[in-house]
Amino acid sequence: MKPEANPRFSRRTLLKAAGATLFVPHFLKRAFAQAAPTRPNLVLLMQTNGVNQANFWPANGSFTSPILSELLTDPVVGQKVTLVRGVNLKKTGNPEGNGHDWGFHGLYSGYDNIAKGADKFGGGPSIDQVLIKKLAFGNPYPSLHCGVHAADYRLINAGRVSFSCASAGQQLPCDLNLYSLYTKLFGSLVGPSEDPAVAAAAARRLAQRQSVLDAVAGDLVALEGRLGPAERAKVDAHLTSIREFEKRLSSQGMMMGGGTTGLDCSAMMPSQAGVPTTGQGNEVNADKLCRLFMEFIANALACNMVGVLTFQFGRGGEHFHYDWLNIPGMRPDFHDEIAHKDNGSDATAANVMVEVGKYHTTLITDLAKRLNSFPQAEGKTALDNSLVVWGNEIATGPHGTNGYPLVLVGGAAGKLARTGYVVNSGTQQHHRLGCTLHHIMGDPVAGFGADPTCGVLQGLELS
Repeated sequence: MKPEANPRFSRRTLLKAAGATLFVPHFLKRAFAQAAPTRPNLVLLMQTNGVNQANFWPANGSFTSPILSELLTDPVVGQKVTLVRGVNLKKTGNPEGNGHDWGFHGLYSGYDNIAKGADKFGGGPSIDQVLIKKLAFGNPYPSLHCGVHAADYRLINAGRVSFSCASAGQQLPCDLNLYSLYTKLFGSLVGPSEDPAVAAAAARRLAQRQSVLDAVAGDLVALEGRLGPAERAKVDAHLTSIREFEKRLSSQGMMMGGGTTGLDCSAMMPSQAGVPTTGQGNEVNADKLCRLFMEFIANALACNMVGVLTFQFGRGGEHFHYDWLNIPGMRPDFHDEIAHKDNGSDATAANVMVEVGKYHTTLITDLAKRLNSFPQAEGKTALDNSLVVWGNEIATGPHGTNGYPLVLVGGAAGKLARTGYVVNSGTQQHHRLGCTLHHIMGDPVAGFGADPTCGVLQGLELS
C-alpha cells in the first residue's frame, strides 16, 4: 500500500515530539534525517558465475522472463525495476586471470585486474571508494562492504576475496560478521562513537539479548502517543522491522556474546590455511546468511545509516553447490560441472543455471519488497529513494563477458526518469555503468575508470 504523503514529517517533527524528555534511538533519528534526499542510498550487489542468457532476458517485448519472473511480475516493485541489456566488458590492457577475475574487479571499478604474485587484484579503486572520497555523505557510515563467504573449499587466489578496492591492489576486507554489523548500526542509542564505554555498553546489551529498543521502551510508547496517525505509522514500520530482524538473528543462532546455538557468524576468513567448518566457512549456512543480509541491507538503507553499501554473494568464481535448493541434475561442483558447461548443448546445466538464477531473484525481490515497505517523506518509500544495482562478475558460465546481466532496482531518489522497462540500445562498454552511477549520485563525470570519456549508458532515461 502506498504510504500517505506527508512532506512535513521529518527529523524535526520527530525530535519536536520527543522534546527534551524522551530518548529516541539514533537509527530512528537517521530514518527521518531528510525530507527529500538529493541523491539515493546506493547498493552494489555482486553475483558470481554468470546467468543462462536465454532465460534471463525478457523476450518478444515482454517485461518478464523465467529467471526474473518473481521480481518483474510483482505488482508493487516490478515497475521499479530497470534491466540494462548489451553491456560488454571492454578490456583496456592485458588483465591477468580469466573472466571471473576481470568482471569481479572491473565491473564496479572500470579497471582491469592486475597480477600480484600468484594472485589477481583489482587495478584501481571501486566506485564505492571513489564516491566516498569525492562526495560529502551525511550518513553515519559513508560505506560498508560485506558479503557471504560460507564456502567449504580453499580460495583460488586472494584477489577473489573482495571486489571493493581502495586503490590498485588494495582490497577492502569483506565484513562477514552480520551480528557485528547489526551491533554497529543498530546497537547503540547514541550512534557511532569513539568512546569505548559507549561501544562496550552496546555490545554488552546485545550480548545479553537485550535490544536497544528495550532500553527506551517507555519513551517510544510516549513518543508514538505524541505523533499523528501518519507519523506513527512511519515510526512503527522502522521499530517493527528492527524487532523482527533481532528475533530472526536470535532464532538462527547468531553469535550472542560468548555462546552460539547453531549458526556461528564470526568473521572467519576462508582463505586462511585449512578449511573452516562453521559459520562463514560452512555452506550449510549460506542461504540463512544471504536472507538475513538482505534484511539487514533494507534496514540500513531505510534508516539512512549507510551511503554506499557493497555486497557479494560469495567470492570471485564461487564454488557454491546450492545443496539447499535440491535442484534435479545438480553436479558435485556447480562452478566446473554446471556453470562452465552452460554452453547451449547441455540441457541439464541450463536448467540448474535457471534455478540458481531464480534463487538470486528471490533474494533481490525480498530486498526490494522490504525497502518498499518503509514509508518516507512526500509519499515515497525507501525503495523510491534507493538504487540497488544487481551485477555479476561474468555474463555466462563459460567465462563469457558479453551481455552482463544488469538489473537496477529502485527509483534512485528521482534520478531515474523512467523505470519498468528494458534498456536495449545495442552494445555498450561496462565503463558506462560506473559513469552513470556517478551522475546518479550527483557527481557528473565524462568517463569512468580506465576510460575517461566513455559517457553514460545510452537508453537509460536520467533526470
